[in-house]
Amino acid sequence: SISAALRLLATMAGQTIEGEIVREITLAIDTRYASIVVVPKPDEVNDSNMPRNLHNAAELFLRVGMVENAERVKDTTGRMLDMYADNPDGTTNVKIGQGCVCWTCGFCGLPKGGGDSKVAPPSSAAGKKNKIPKTSPGPCGNCGETDQTNYVRVTRKGMDDLPWIEAPPLTEEERKKKKDAELAAKRKEVEEQVKRALQERQKAGVTTCD
Repeated sequence: SISAALRLLATMAGQTIEGEIVREITLAIDTRYASIVVVPKPDEVNDSNMPRNLHNAAELFLRVGMVENAERVKDTTGRMLDMYADNPDGTTNVKIGQGCVCWTCGFCGLPKGGGDSKVAPPSSAAGKKNKIPKTSPGPCGNCGETDQTNYVRVTRKGMDDLPWIEAPPLTEEERKKKKDAELAAKRKEVEEQVKRALQERQKAGVTTCD
């Protein structure tokens, strides 16, 4: 069960594994993650090992050495928060729905096949507190896990909850355009570096051969 898995993680967090090379790992965990509340299942309500928010979740992953999971919490949650920080104007196309956190891989976001394609609500928009679905959370949008998952709520102090939002998957044409744009940007960067290097050599009085 999820409770058993979390108890194991909590136990691991307080232990040192013999022979393990201990490395100091620095990972900036945004304090905004604390505003995203983990919704416990009925049998987890009184479980003291249950992380109460995504900030707790990322810290727990780090304490047990599951760095990749902590980074995935950070990356997936950060993208969602950044979309709201940009103050959606109500015309941006996104996928919107009830977010989940996966304890197997650390992914935070819409479940696989979940979410509706809608326009993002402005971050200042008012609405009722999110009604948590009665169905089980998951499957995870990254690894497909169906059991070790929990719903999350994007809360705001003194204001209404926000839905989880994500950029919709790119089409094949959009992926090609993005790749071409990245290659063009990289080519331009290299050309600028070469240009600066030649200018520095000229300033130093070094001539180049044709």
